[in-house]
Amino acid sequence: MKKSIFGLVLLVLAIVVWGAGTLEVKGRVVSIDGRPVAGAVISVRSANASAVTDAEGGFALTLPDGDRIRLTVTHPDYFAEELSLSAKEISQSLIVQLTPLIRQTVEVSVTALRYPEPSTKIPAAQTIIPSELLEERLAPNITEALAFTPGVTPLGSGGFSLVPSIRGLARRRILVLVDNARIASDRRTGPNASFVNPEDLDRIEVLRSPSSMFYGSDAIGGVVNLFTKNPPSGDGISGRLHAGYGTNNAEKAYGLSLAGRKGTWGFYLSYQGLDADNYHSPQAEVLQSQYSQSGLLGKIVYDADARRVSLSFLGSRGTDIGKPNRTSATKPTWYPHENDNLVQLAWTEKSMAGGELAVHAYANPNFLETRTKTLSGTAVTKDSFSRTESAEYGVQVSFARMLGASFRLTAGADLFGRAGVKATLHEISFDASGNVTKIYDETAYDRGRSTDAGVFISADFSGVPNLDLVGGLRWDSLSQSAHAGGGTEAMDKRDDAVTGFLAASYRFTPSLMLFANAARAYRTPGLGERFYSGITGRGFIIAQPNLANERSLNWDSGLKWISPRLYAAAYGFIYTVDGLIDRYQVGPSIYTYGNVDKGRIKGVELEAEVYPLSGWKLFGTFAALQGESATTGAPINDIPPLRAVIGTRLWWGKFSAELSGVFQTAKDDPGPAEISISACRVFQLKANYFLHPVNIYFVLGNIFDANYLGRPDPEAMEEPRRGLRIGLSYSFR
Repeated sequence: MKKSIFGLVLLVLAIVVWGAGTLEVKGRVVSIDGRPVAGAVISVRSANASAVTDAEGGFALTLPDGDRIRLTVTHPDYFAEELSLSAKEISQSLIVQLTPLIRQTVEVSVTALRYPEPSTKIPAAQTIIPSELLEERLAPNITEALAFTPGVTPLGSGGFSLVPSIRGLARRRILVLVDNARIASDRRTGPNASFVNPEDLDRIEVLRSPSSMFYGSDAIGGVVNLFTKNPPSGDGISGRLHAGYGTNNAEKAYGLSLAGRKGTWGFYLSYQGLDADNYHSPQAEVLQSQYSQSGLLGKIVYDADARRVSLSFLGSRGTDIGKPNRTSATKPTWYPHENDNLVQLAWTEKSMAGGELAVHAYANPNFLETRTKTLSGTAVTKDSFSRTESAEYGVQVSFARMLGASFRLTAGADLFGRAGVKATLHEISFDASGNVTKIYDETAYDRGRSTDAGVFISADFSGVPNLDLVGGLRWDSLSQSAHAGGGTEAMDKRDDAVTGFLAASYRFTPSLMLFANAARAYRTPGLGERFYSGITGRGFIIAQPNLANERSLNWDSGLKWISPRLYAAAYGFIYTVDGLIDRYQVGPSIYTYGNVDKGRIKGVELEAEVYPLSGWKLFGTFAALQGESATTGAPINDIPPLRAVIGTRLWWGKFSAELSGVFQTAKDDPGPAEISISACRVFQLKANYFLHPVNIYFVLGNIFDANYLGRPDPEAMEEPRRGLRIGLSYSFR
């Protein structure tokens, strides 16, 4: 009887095993630039099965049949990837993308030269910040997202309104782009694109070399290009839901995004929101540091072999964005409303007359309001309000063609303008009883307009082994007009500019590359600098209609070592700017502008990233700058003190942790509108737990609760005290 039962059990097990069947999983493992990854290990722990990719990145696995499998893909030079696949997905040939430990080792196409070019060939100083880094930093705006980028420092008095400064140049000398559309701003410190939520970005490209030849005015100090997310590459619908909270300022972040594709058509749709109270320094609450922001991004893409067409809309609403400063208790200032409506159409014909034709048009009707109250105790003695509104627009046309196997020629024209610009002021004064004693209304200027129309041609030659040469010329016609003070006669300014760029890069070995470039660049003063006199976020500004254009000669060089586990780079630069426009304080909270005869900025930058062991990274950056008037030797504004970042990161499976420190020396040579500040050391701890489809992020800022001023701005407030930010995301498809 026992033998019969045992035999029956064996028969049942045999039937089950025979009936279960098997399936074959095939695919390829590639890097994010599409190159095959050989030697990657693909394993399925539940089936005790594994395979190794061949020279073409291919693999095949035979597994027991089932509804889902979980693949783990590992390689010593790449981050591990884990995928949960359904039966339908298993039946298809898989493409698994791995992210390299050192991202600079891959030939990712970037747009520093205005056309797609492999990042390792760019003869300039550039940094790419991918979406995964933006997500884990939990930064509420673009300036904070760039905090650890070499050569980039924040500028302003504090809070949500800080702008990025590159190599000591800011205040409209840094061109900010959103998907290649230019962004202007009527804030005195320049554009910061705070209306773009980092959650909506695929990557940020930071070009630290002057780029007027490629982009025209405002790129004299570099370019920050924000690229929004696109539809997925494969068919189907996916989404991401996220939420976050900050303990220091009760910051609440939330958002939902959906993306999908069906054949050649795709879409991306996102809503993001952000709201925060005042933050606290180690000493006290920092008044007027609150902010509220919400945005909607929609994009439709048609992508076929012959052409790519993209239509997008980015609408943003900022409310009660504070402007913290030293007088916030008695003279609070904030931006009640900031409104942007960026519409873009990009059309690329991938094969026309033997080359590629690209057309890009965009428009952004927008306005910014500024409000300041003057208090005596709890009574309001003065209420000041200003509003600037404009319609920005642009058109870009370019044609690129390969002439032979090693010569690329690109030519084009572009136009950027602002129309219908109007700045108005309204001020009410009160007596001690609250009665109105005076009402003052003024139009600072209206019917303002500006245009920058340019034509350019550039060439890229790589016909000599290991050598790449890039050069180009550009001519711009500039015009500005406004009716200052609401007058009947327009004040006109016209000019032109010729700029150029010449660069070379040479690869000594597969890992070692040297580059050098020389550039002529320029910046025309903004409408606000020439025509706006009135209240601002930091006080009162006096316009200077006779400001001259800034023109510069820039020398830049760098040496890079790029290998799978080590990236190191050293840069040196000298910028000479004729007619440098500087800001001066002429009274308590009263400022104006002037042209310095000649400003000179020079400096060095270092950066390194190394993986000594699997799952362990060391990284660091260093920047030292000096800026002065070439005629008097006096210091100029906006030159940051010596700054270094050092950190380490560890991975344990799905968990990672990073400790970093920012070391900044004292600033004892302030510019004419600055103050001296002390040295500081600030540490941050970051941790992530990836439990797909759920990701959890933690950022503990200012671990040791240091009390310090981050910038030599006379209105700057102490930086935030110790605080924790928590983020949670859920991805689905």
